[in-house]
Amino acid sequence: MRSQRSMIALGGLLAVLVLLSPVLTGCGVGPATNPEKISKTAVTYLKALADGDIAKACAQLTRRAEGGACEAAMTDHLSGLDPDTLRQAADDSMDIEIHGDTAMAGLSAPQGARLRLVKVGGVWRIDSGYTLG
Repeated sequence: MRSQRSMIALGGLLAVLVLLSPVLTGCGVGPATNPEKISKTAVTYLKALADGDIAKACAQLTRRAEGGACEAAMTDHLSGLDPDTLRQAADDSMDIEIHGDTAMAGLSAPQGARLRLVKVGGVWRIDSGYTLG
């Protein structure tokens, strides 16, 4: 008798989850969308740059963008970037345009700044970073 009640309870729980799945997916539960993945990569990159975490910033780049000496090159470029501007760009909304396996993320600061991303093995990586349009 006890196992029959357990099976009924389990069946009821499954039915509720099936009914709620569209609602949960719409509320951010479920697989991330491409714009969400792009935003996460860009935010991680910008915050890593703002914090001076060069290794983490380099990890967000494609192999082509990373080059052979990402950390050395990034250290040289980091001195010209304002951490507060990077944080502002990470915290503000982005204008994301997706074209197949490439995307552009327009940043709020500085004016006209954008990141070019490509999808590599199902993961979005920055192919050119912080260029001004």
